[in-house]
Amino acid sequence: MKIAIVGAGGIGGYLGARLAAAGSEVALIARGAHLAALRRGGLRLSSPKGNVLVNPIRATDEPREIGQVDVVLLAVKLYDLPQAARQMLPMVGPQTMIVPIQNGVTAIEEVSAIVGREHVVGGLVYMACHISEPGVITHLSEIDTFIFGEVDGMLSRRVENFRDVAARAGITVRVADDITRELWNKLVLLGGHSSVAGLSRQPLGVIRSDPDLRALYAQAMQEVVAVGRAKGIALARDIVDETLVLSDQFDPNSKASMLGDLEAGKPLEVEWISGAVVRMGVELGVPTPLHRIAYACLKPFAQGQATKVAQTNRDPQANR
Repeated sequence: MKIAIVGAGGIGGYLGARLAAAGSEVALIARGAHLAALRRGGLRLSSPKGNVLVNPIRATDEPREIGQVDVVLLAVKLYDLPQAARQMLPMVGPQTMIVPIQNGVTAIEEVSAIVGREHVVGGLVYMACHISEPGVITHLSEIDTFIFGEVDGMLSRRVENFRDVAARAGITVRVADDITRELWNKLVLLGGHSSVAGLSRQPLGVIRSDPDLRALYAQAMQEVVAVGRAKGIALARDIVDETLVLSDQFDPNSKASMLGDLEAGKPLEVEWISGAVVRMGVELGVPTPLHRIAYACLKPFAQGQATKVAQTNRDPQANR
């Protein structure tokens, strides 16, 4: 199977390494020092589930060099999604299946508007991976769940085929019969964690052990649930309690990806997480006070420059 991965960062790099090592014809769309390292020394994965080195591996910043493929995995951040979807068009043939695996609940619609609804299935992942150095992906736990499925819930041949390929690669894969609900399930967890972590600048262990922060964490999740149910999403009755129980099993040192980006001065996905929750709440008449605060407080950092500006302004030497 010919698979292109647009955005060969932590998640894309992990999936690419596993799929390529299992025999799929994988092409990575990357850039900068990471691309140079991939071309020079291949793709290296360090993981509790087993290390992988794929060398050589096809890597480029020009999708036209790849040509049409069977599957495109879109693994870029939400703020890069429209550009990435347009960039991948030379790789899209009549039968190409595209799987966006972004956070939030808007990626399917955003990608469909550019490439056509018939190409797109929904997807999401639960895994913690990052580029530890150019050409090297570090996977932080044995969790590598990859969920995808047709929006109408049908088990199509294309989904079955890719499921089998991913399973043979050792990826924990599941086909969803309601991918929209799965995306909202993740938004409950992600929206709660990202908003409170962004406001408090604390790792998960502190958030879940401090009574006041834990209460805010639960409130942020409950606001997502209320908005989802108002949109007709059949979220489980006890989803907040179950998500808190799940969170108690995670590494206490783990950080929300948005907090990591905030600390690094990178752009944030806040528009598609707390911002989206607030906007949908306004449309549906559902109060979202905690997400409104998180959105307002994090929005100045959304472009990834405000942190650097603030640090510069605090530096006495900067004004001399």
